[in-house]
Amino acid sequence: MADIGTDHGFLPLYCLQEGLVTRAVLSDVNEGPLKRARETMEGSQIAPERYDLRLGSGLSVLKRGEVTTAVIAGMGGELIASILAEDPAVTDSVKRFVLQPRSRSGQLRSWLWENGWAVRKESFAKERGRLCQILCVEKGVQTPYVYPDIPESEDPLMLEFLDREIVNIRIITENLRRSNDPNDLAAAEAFVRKTATLEKRREELWRNSFS
Repeated sequence: MADIGTDHGFLPLYCLQEGLVTRAVLSDVNEGPLKRARETMEGSQIAPERYDLRLGSGLSVLKRGEVTTAVIAGMGGELIASILAEDPAVTDSVKRFVLQPRSRSGQLRSWLWENGWAVRKESFAKERGRLCQILCVEKGVQTPYVYPDIPESEDPLMLEFLDREIVNIRIITENLRRSNDPNDLAAAEAFVRKTATLEKRREELWRNSFS
C-alpha cells in the first residue's frame, strides 16, 4: 500500500503491524512530515525492507503497478481529484483507493464517476467532533448519486451526518429567502427539495436501525 501525504506515518505502521499489507510506501510533499514518518517507522519493530519513505508530490512517487491500494486522506476533495488526474497511467494501475476528503466530497465523487471509478463502500470516522467521510473506490461504472455531496452509506454515523446537513441547509435556505434576487429564491427552493430528500433518507435509516 501507499500512504500519500503520510504525515506521521501511523496508518502504514498499523497496516504493517496488523499484517494487512506486506509492504508500504510512505510519501509526503514536505520534508518535515516525512521526517516524522521516518521516526515513527524507525521506532517500531518493522524491518526496514518492508517500507520505503519517499519525498514527492501526489502519485509521482509511485511506479505503475507498484501498489495495490493507495490512501489519500486529510485533503480537500478538489486536491485529491487533481492528484488522481495528474498521471492517469499510474492512477489506473492502482486497484483500490481509500480516500478521505476533508471538504468538497461532492466534487471528488463527480470526478470519480466521470473517470471510471466506482464507490464500493462509504463510511465515517469521528475525530474531535468532526465527521470524516471515507470512500473506498475501485475501477467500475457507477450511477451518480442524486446529490454528489451526500454519501450513500449505512454507517451508524450517517444519521448524525444527515442531522448536521439538514440543519446547515435550513440555515442557508432561510438566508436565501431573505433575498429579492430571483436566482437566490430559486436556489432556496432547490435546497427545500434537497432537505426533503435528506429527511426521507434519515427516516429510512432510523427505521432500519430498529428493525
